Amino acid sequence: MVGSESMLDLDGPGAPPRANGELVFAQPWERRVFGVTMALTRQVFSYDDFRQHLMMRVREFPERPYWESWLAALEDALSAACVSDLNVDARLAELLARPHGHDH
Repeated sequence: MVGSESMLDLDGPGAPPRANGELVFAQPWERRVFGVTMALTRQVFSYDDFRQHLMMRVREFPERPYWESWLAALEDALSAACVSDLNVDARLAELLARPHGHDH
């Protein structure tokens, strides 16, 4: 497994926003993209690779909402891992169209 060789550093540079120690998600898609990313770090690319993309995306446009930078970094990591033949945009649109509170 790709991500098994390193511990996830969710407290270092590029760490997700927290309130009282808990991750903060304003929208359901943010929680989903976080979960998808964590799953992909176990199979497709390492968390360290993803984190490098995330830090780059945050630096390039600091005013952008955090989870939008996270999503852009996920797309970068997928592309770098040669998984770009997946239709990520279509799948994202499909997932975003699901009603809040749907059965996962």
